[in-house]
Amino acid sequence: MSIIGGVAMGLTLSEVSSCNTKNNQGIIGWVKWFNSTFMYKTCKNFMAYVHLPTMFFFMPYYAMMTLQEAFGWQTEWWVSALISLFIMMWFIVVSGLSSKWGNIQNWVITSVKFFPLVFAVLAGIILYSMGHKPIDGPVPWPSEEPDHWQLDHRLFSQLYPALGLVGSIPAIVFSFDGFYASAGIQSEMEKPEKTSSAMTIGLLVVSTLDILISISLLLASTNGKINGIKWFDDHAHWVIMLMEIMISFGIFGIINGVGLYAPRFYEDLIKNDDLPFAATLKNKMVPNYPVIGVSYCAILSLCVFVILTLIGSFAYIDVSRYGDTILTTFDGSVWKGYDIKATTSNPNTLGNLNNLYSFCDLIGNWSSILTFACILIAIIGCLINRKTNKVQVKKSKTFVPAAWVCLTIVGIGLLFVFVSVIANIIIVSGWHDDIGQVLDQHTKDEYLYEESAWIKDLVGAIMTLVVLIFFISICAIPGYFETKKHKK
Repeated sequence: MSIIGGVAMGLTLSEVSSCNTKNNQGIIGWVKWFNSTFMYKTCKNFMAYVHLPTMFFFMPYYAMMTLQEAFGWQTEWWVSALISLFIMMWFIVVSGLSSKWGNIQNWVITSVKFFPLVFAVLAGIILYSMGHKPIDGPVPWPSEEPDHWQLDHRLFSQLYPALGLVGSIPAIVFSFDGFYASAGIQSEMEKPEKTSSAMTIGLLVVSTLDILISISLLLASTNGKINGIKWFDDHAHWVIMLMEIMISFGIFGIINGVGLYAPRFYEDLIKNDDLPFAATLKNKMVPNYPVIGVSYCAILSLCVFVILTLIGSFAYIDVSRYGDTILTTFDGSVWKGYDIKATTSNPNTLGNLNNLYSFCDLIGNWSSILTFACILIAIIGCLINRKTNKVQVKKSKTFVPAAWVCLTIVGIGLLFVFVSVIANIIIVSGWHDDIGQVLDQHTKDEYLYEESAWIKDLVGAIMTLVVLIFFISICAIPGYFETKKHKK
């Protein structure tokens, strides 16, 4: 269903993006033409100060995480931070300064990441046809750990199957994130009017691959991932390692696309006096050589990277269950909690890094979800424009039905996320009453295990709301004052 919504979104872009083919603002340019000044200022602040800097924060860490899974590296958080920082700066500077080099890097990366996609499609189908099937049931506990008793607790999306279906929409939509990057380099495209076609074709290709990969991994994988294909783990583990390395190249491709887009986006905002210090910087810009945009992007992204890395490493806990984390319970005792996902996810990282990776999940999820919210705002504005005709566009026959399909499917998915944030806090808070039962019926270790798991779930639920409120506040409050200033 979410794939249908994604394709429908692509079909709306032929009309939405036709409002202006000469700017590098992408989504924000669409919002600017079709929506109110307040909406534009808010979405502009989100893209400039939240989405792009945080993309340069969590995407390099995801690449690093994938390489760790491939080689089984154990690293301290600062080692991964330095490597991720190098990855971030490389793509900002190299791809930002030269679209030619960025395009070359893109071709190299695409040629490498093509293989795991084909592998993921074919491997599961071939192995299943040969009679190799995934092991049924959950992954067993390691023998050195006690068989802990767990309470049956479910989050909002797990209460009913229908809720799980709706809740999966934003997760799948995340796979489309970044498709709009080509709209941010229109000034350097030979045929900028083809931007919408390029984005639509890209969405169709990704959708088709998603369907094929899902079918293949459903047939052969224990966890829905390539590393969950048991046959390769037993007979040819090097294949899994090679695929993980190639998957990291796919992540490099996303960072490369953002590196191409972001500096040009910042320069376009500087030209329009929409960023601090714009009056000083716009006279120093060089056409087709965005050194000012690269500098602005690098400094802002570096500040965000350092701040979020420190927060994730030292002020957060491993709510995503990447591995072991030492937790202090309310009575002052300390117990090293074991998590089952460490057997299938990332057991080779140290405590602070697991916390940091969990924090990347939190930031990355909201960054992606709110980006698609901005796209929906632009689509709504374009629908209204069909009535008012205030903006000249190239009208498409497929726009109206595609827009309503997109707004219905993706909109319901995003609304579900916002509702579930509040619902999960209420649900998780009520779990603590059940944990007392463990002490009566089981050992103290099992009680401490359940309590540590509850702390993780509660922190995760609360921080999800905190980050959402923070992101919206730092975008909407300045947007309000900027709108008042604009009207004056």
